[in-house]
Amino acid sequence: MNRDLKGKMYPTVTYEVGREKIFEYARATQSDNPYCTDPDFAAKSHYGVVVAPPTFAAVYCHNAMRMVFEDQELGMNIPRVVHGEQTFEFGEVVKSGDVITTTTTIRDILVKENREGIENVLLLVRTESVNQDGEVVCFGRWTIVERGSDE
Repeated sequence: MNRDLKGKMYPTVTYEVGREKIFEYARATQSDNPYCTDPDFAAKSHYGVVVAPPTFAAVYCHNAMRMVFEDQELGMNIPRVVHGEQTFEFGEVVKSGDVITTTTTIRDILVKENREGIENVLLLVRTESVNQDGEVVCFGRWTIVERGSDE
C-alpha cells in the first residue's frame, strides 16, 4: 500500500436517508425496535419520524469507504484484505429524511510484523458523518488489514 497517502481526504459522499431503507435495514438485522419499524409509534415519539438504528452507519458510510477500496493510487491488494476493527462514536440520531454527508480520511498506514515474521499493513481510516444541519451523527474508525505473504 502507498504509505505516502497518510492524511488523504476523499471527496464527501451524500446519502439521503429514506424511511423504506430504514425498514429494510431493520428487517435485515432482525430489529423489532418500534422507533425503526413502526411509523405510527415513531410519529408519536419525541423524534416525530422513523429513526435509523445506530448500525445504519454502515449504510450511509458504504460509498465513502468504497472510494478507499477503489483508490488505484493507494494500491490495496484486495484479495489479501481482511476486516481488522471498526468502532463508531455516535452523535445526533439519524432520522428518515436526513441528508448525511460523510468525509473519509486515511489516518495512518502502518506495517506490523506478526509472530511468524510476516509483515501486515494496517490501513487506519476515519469517517465523519454530519446531517443537513451540520450536526455530527457518527465518527467511524476503521482498521483494514492487508495480510502479508510468506512467499
